[in-house]
Amino acid sequence: MESSKRLQLLENHLANNQTFNTNTVAPKSDEDVVIVSFARTAMTKAKKGNQKDTPPEAMLAPVLKAVIKNSGIDAKLVEDVCIGNVLQPGAGAHTSRISSFLADLPDTSSVQAVNR
Repeated sequence: MESSKRLQLLENHLANNQTFNTNTVAPKSDEDVVIVSFARTAMTKAKKGNQKDTPPEAMLAPVLKAVIKNSGIDAKLVEDVCIGNVLQPGAGAHTSRISSFLADLPDTSSVQAVNR
């Protein structure tokens, strides 16, 4: 697709959604997905800097704890966690799961790891 057409398409997507119409929102449901908070670790260069020897789960567990604290939600209610990371073996699935346990999330919470 030509870049100007792509930009026009994206602009149309944004322009059509500039106002929020409450008439189009479905009623609340127990099945709704709710994002309550987000956080991130400090930026660092790969394999360099102050955190080069810090295990990923040691960096991620405090982040998850902060998300729980800042959101004010009971950790027992968390059903799904999505972790984004870069260059971890296996997309960081193992370290993400261990981090969720270290952050006192229930073992029934699912954890997905996305390598970007």
